[in-house]
Amino acid sequence: MDLQHIEANNYEEFIRFLQSFADEKYKKFHSGIVKNTACDIIGIRLPELRKIAKEILKGSPEQFLNVCGNSYIEEAMLRGLVTAQFKGSFDEVCARVDLFIPYIDNWAVCDTFCNSFKQIKKFETEFFDHLNVYLDSENPWAQRTAFVLMLNYYLKDEYIDRVESFVLSNKSDEYYVQMGKAWLLSEIYLNDSQRVEKMLKNGLLDTKTHNMTIQKCVDSLRVSGSDKKALKALRGVN
Repeated sequence: MDLQHIEANNYEEFIRFLQSFADEKYKKFHSGIVKNTACDIIGIRLPELRKIAKEILKGSPEQFLNVCGNSYIEEAMLRGLVTAQFKGSFDEVCARVDLFIPYIDNWAVCDTFCNSFKQIKKFETEFFDHLNVYLDSENPWAQRTAFVLMLNYYLKDEYIDRVESFVLSNKSDEYYVQMGKAWLLSEIYLNDSQRVEKMLKNGLLDTKTHNMTIQKCVDSLRVSGSDKKALKALRGVN
C-alpha cells in the first residue's frame, strides 16, 4: 500500500490495509475502555498507527486529510496524528486543528492528538490564546482538548495563572471535561500543591471536579502518603 498517496480512488484499499493490522485481543481491550465512540474499532495498537501516520506525512498529508473517513476509531486517530504533525504557518496549523476537533468523540482520540501535537511549540504563545476558541465552544471535546493541551504544554510560570483562571471559569457538567480539568489540576498539584489545595479548601470547583481532582492526586505515585491523607480529608468540603 502506497501510504504517501492515499486518495479517494484507493481509500477502500487503505481500509483493507488497516484491517490487516487488526489485533482481536487489543480490540476487545480498547472497546472496554473507550465506550462512548460512535466509531467501530479495528484494533490497531498505537505504535503501529504512529508508523502509518509517519509514512502518510512523507507524501500528501493534505490529500489524506481530505479523504479520510470516520467509520473507525483508527481513522480518527490517524487524522489526529497527521494533523498534530502538519507543518505550516500558525494560521494553517490552527485551521487544520479546528477542522479536526469535530471528529473527536472519545478521550483516546483527544488525548493521543494532544500528546502528539508537537507543532504547538512553534506557536506556543499564539496557540495559548487560540485555546479560547475551544473553551468557548459548546462541544465538550473541544473543551477537553483545550485542558489536555494545557496539561501537556502550558504548565509553566508564564501561563499558570491563566490556566487556573480557565479551569475556574469553566462550568461544564460533562464528565470528560471535568475529568480533563481534574487531571490537569493533579499535575499542577505535583509542582504547586498549595495552589490546588487553596481551590479545594475554598470550594472553588464544582463538586464532581473537586472530588475527581482529589482522586487523581491520591492515585498518583508521586504524592506522599501524608499528602494523600490530607487530600482525602478534603472530600466533601465542596
